[in-house]
Amino acid sequence: MDHAVVMAGGSGTRFWPESRVRRSKQFLNLTGKGPMIGETLARIFPVVPPERVWIVAGRKDAPHLSPRALGIPRGNILLEPEGRNTAPAIAFAVAAVAGKDADAVILATPADHAIADVPGFRAVIRKGFRLARETGRFVTLGVPPTHPATGYGYIERGKPFPGKVKGAFHVARFAEKPDLAAAKRFLRSGRFDWNSGLFLFRADTFAARLQEFLPEVGREIRKAFEGDRRGFPKRLAKAYRRMPSISIDYGILEKERGILMLPAEVGWSDLGTWRSLHEFLGGSGKNITFGDVLLADCSNALVRTDGGVVAVLGMDDVVVVRHEDAVLVCPRSRSEEVKGMAEEIRRRYPLLA
Repeated sequence: MDHAVVMAGGSGTRFWPESRVRRSKQFLNLTGKGPMIGETLARIFPVVPPERVWIVAGRKDAPHLSPRALGIPRGNILLEPEGRNTAPAIAFAVAAVAGKDADAVILATPADHAIADVPGFRAVIRKGFRLARETGRFVTLGVPPTHPATGYGYIERGKPFPGKVKGAFHVARFAEKPDLAAAKRFLRSGRFDWNSGLFLFRADTFAARLQEFLPEVGREIRKAFEGDRRGFPKRLAKAYRRMPSISIDYGILEKERGILMLPAEVGWSDLGTWRSLHEFLGGSGKNITFGDVLLADCSNALVRTDGGVVAVLGMDDVVVVRHEDAVLVCPRSRSEEVKGMAEEIRRRYPLLA
């Protein structure tokens, strides 16, 4: 059967001051439609029923993971004892899924991405499930680029893949985040798509590649699942202490051969910065506001407040965010650097981090 694993363990420090240690990006209402994780689940449920949707997150996030609010069974919420990047997280989730359904086909998706064309997204995901099930290969989604972005990884398309599921391509290679010149070359070539970070696979395929490429992760996860239920938390904590911190991209996908890609022109954004949120909301050249905001002679501004009035006069290309006891003001073009500011805040004002 089809299952979905939602990866909800990130921090999203570029969205400080709204994103804090106690409340990460995936639990924020960035688009005005509710928490990002809620939007993600709502997109998935018509394709994968709630009883086969799983969330893997950190123990620190437990207060935000109410089974009733999320609409999934309590046992489908998997809490990692510590963050070890995406490969151990997915290995943990796949082991839990396979324990219920050895023939599972799994969609792995981040919890904090945004999709404009939800029906189109669901159609691509359905194709991806069929393709992964029939071929036994990893299937990833590539987003046709709209501009030479330097903040995304890229996927180079190979030859079209012949098969019953139409529109798939072989993956020629994955490319790291490029500089601007390389991003422009990628765009001109017409062969490169943005790497969405979403992929599908059969549980048995994943287990085989884990054994081949990351045997230490596979070994520790197996040990954690051996034994009685009462001792599982301690065994899992011990396993995580012994596993390397490594992403699924470096650990498996970049070593795997025969990966397939489905183009997904669905209005995707990873919402990595305040600037990308502004662009996703249609604000390129426009002002976007949330809360009690007064603007005068401003353009291309994103201004948010959760309390009190924020007035901005005569400013262009700016981000202003007031949240609880902190305020951020920065040029829109430098919103990537908020991560560094958040790290400095953590050192100097830990209660605000």
